Amino acid sequence: MTNGDDEGVVLSTATFGFHGFDEFGELLALANIKIGYCNGSAYIGCIQSEREALLRFKQDLKDPANRLALWSDGNCCTWAGVVCNDSTGHVLELRLGNPFLHDDEPFWLEDYKDETSKLIGKINPSLLDLKHLVYLELSNNNFEKAQLPVFLGSMGSLRHIDLSRAEFTGMIPYQLGNLSNLQYLDLSSQIPLSFLYLENLSWLSGLSLLKHLDLTGVDLSTASDWFLVTNMLPSLQVLKLSACSLHNSLPELPIANFSSLYTLDLSYNEFDNTL
Repeated sequence: MTNGDDEGVVLSTATFGFHGFDEFGELLALANIKIGYCNGSAYIGCIQSEREALLRFKQDLKDPANRLALWSDGNCCTWAGVVCNDSTGHVLELRLGNPFLHDDEPFWLEDYKDETSKLIGKINPSLLDLKHLVYLELSNNNFEKAQLPVFLGSMGSLRHIDLSRAEFTGMIPYQLGNLSNLQYLDLSSQIPLSFLYLENLSWLSGLSLLKHLDLTGVDLSTASDWFLVTNMLPSLQVLKLSACSLHNSLPELPIANFSSLYTLDLSYNEFDNTL
């Protein structure tokens, strides 16, 4: 109701069809949605189904450094490494790269690092329930020589994947080529301890938005199409294929069509000629 000429509208509890705010609060609790206000706009907290997916993901990991200690009850958008959309509450990013190890350090330094800072275990397919996830970083952890999960190729919203130096093994799944929105892919391995390999790179041809590709340390000794495929990626800006067991002759420069490329690393391979 309003009084006299005062501007604005005052909503009574009857407007909501409830006898009091207690009932309104109970309804919100039943819906498992938490609503607040951020910068004057409505803010919806963690989506219940996505919180449960994250908890299942956590169950398959050992966490000796207690990096995920606060992953329990409450709003999952406040958990370490989790970034949500403020308006929808959907999980957008999972940033769980090991903060105590860095990609630019030589592999032998890790012998002197505290290995207990790594998450250890496997990647639970519950991540498939994070339908809006665009950013996945799990670098420098220990996935115990497991194969890279095939199901990652079904997570079509992903734009950024960093699984570097995370102790995977086996053939990189070609299903990653289904990720048409992907812009950043780092599957680089620890030299000389890599056990990842690819027989060909043809699956990359559908990744027209890919800007950054790092396969350092991945065995590409049988991937004879590596130059043809990467040369046809229209958005590629960074290409790192160091120590990939590439051999034979490099193509002549006039054949190259890397129109957007500004970083190229082909070091520690076995070419018969030079650029």
